[in-house]
Amino acid sequence: MTVDYKKVLGKLDRPPSGPNWARFVQDGVASTTKSIVTFAKGIPPFTYSPGYAAIKDRIQLGVDRETAVKITQRSGSPKGRNQNEELVNAFFAHDETRCYPANNFIEFEKEWFRVSRDVQVPVSPLSVIREKGQFVPVFVCGWADLSLSEFQRRLLVTICEDAFLSLTDFQSSPAEYLFFPKVDNGEECVRQAEVWSRGDYRQLSEAELKEAVQIFLHSREEARKILTAERELAKEEIEYRSDEIWPTAQREMFLPDD
Repeated sequence: MTVDYKKVLGKLDRPPSGPNWARFVQDGVASTTKSIVTFAKGIPPFTYSPGYAAIKDRIQLGVDRETAVKITQRSGSPKGRNQNEELVNAFFAHDETRCYPANNFIEFEKEWFRVSRDVQVPVSPLSVIREKGQFVPVFVCGWADLSLSEFQRRLLVTICEDAFLSLTDFQSSPAEYLFFPKVDNGEECVRQAEVWSRGDYRQLSEAELKEAVQIFLHSREEARKILTAERELAKEEIEYRSDEIWPTAQREMFLPDD
């Protein structure tokens, strides 16, 4: 399949949302560059958008499990229907004990973690609810594999604090981060809730955050060099194959006269 390098290179200037961005920032330039290249060239077979929409409708509107599952089956890629259904069922299993209050949410704007003057990472919770006199932002990530390192977890909560939780309305609020990775229970791998509360992970210091950002920015430029070189090689390969099929001399015979 031909790679659209214009689109691939464009992704370097549009980072993914907070959890995905934190996942490919490693502790060194080489490994981070590799992660960025993989991200830029990757084409996910599906997204968790239908699952997120269903979970949001449960939190904000109080829809039941059956209705939520139906939401996952009528939109998005067919390849992701089972994964989104599993995510929603895992959320409802968690909600049996958590019991999120429905119809008690507030509207909010998407916020951004500024990496540089030109690059920003989108950071927003799935929903913000009112509970016990406080606003509670609820962040949800649908990954089946939660393989974030300690550093990446601290990076994620740091950018959420910086971009969203530092806003006046949320400075003293609790917050929840919900993940539903697959866990082997001895019989099968099933999704189970992993919940982080605000303060569970220590934020990066200013110096640590600055270093993480510099690693990302340096790696991003290294990734750009790699992808640009690949694009030029692809062009040369196309020209070589064209010349084999239709030699340059023959092609020139059909060019219009000057």
